Amino acid sequence: MSIALKRSLLIWAAILLLWEMLSRLGVLSSVILPAPSMIFDAAKSSAGEFMEGIQITLYEVLIATAIAVALGTSLGALLGASGLGAKASAPILAALFAVPLITWYPLFMTWFGLGSASKIAYGVVSGVFPIAIGTIDGVSGVDGQRIVFGRSIGCSRAQLFTRIILPLALPSIITGMRIGIALCVIGVIVAEMLSSLGGVGYLISYHRTMFNTGHVYFSILIAITFAYGVNRLLTFVERKFSAWRDTDT
Repeated sequence: MSIALKRSLLIWAAILLLWEMLSRLGVLSSVILPAPSMIFDAAKSSAGEFMEGIQITLYEVLIATAIAVALGTSLGALLGASGLGAKASAPILAALFAVPLITWYPLFMTWFGLGSASKIAYGVVSGVFPIAIGTIDGVSGVDGQRIVFGRSIGCSRAQLFTRIILPLALPSIITGMRIGIALCVIGVIVAEMLSSLGGVGYLISYHRTMFNTGHVYFSILIAITFAYGVNRLLTFVERKFSAWRDTDT
């Protein structure tokens, strides 16, 4: 174990110990900020409930992410490959992305009901715009001379895209995916909080109304873990593909 990791663990242990002491002394209200022991007890007493909620949210997040990435990158690649298409579509997509999506949710609930479909649809719409914008910026920003060179040595369209355009556009695509996938996770959980029959967001909303703050904070920790896991995964993908891009280019 490295010295930095030991130091981090000691700092977190000290924070948790101080937090527990202040809660037990009554300095911190358990309604506002429950003690770590309360959060642990909530996780222990309702493990089955939380596991079911995690499974529902994970399913919805995975489906929403897959659809958002497929739509965003496909649309972005098509529009980015056309100079006129990129110039015309980028401002429109940016404007749609700026609209508060929460105002759209009643429509999703009306169209898709209270089940997972409305949560998936809301997650897709939350994440697809930044992915498309990042892909458009990356593809349209590729140096035209490189494309001309690829054509001059006989590259097909597929080879031009996979060997030249994609490696050079990848940083912008990954940036858009980092934002978009995070918004997919947030969108699904927020939709579950607004109207749902299950999932992590539902647990947050339900236990909040019951003043079960330990359960609420543990549900929030689960949501944070989702976001952290997505960020770590994208960091790993970015490093792997950056090495591949540097090798190919």
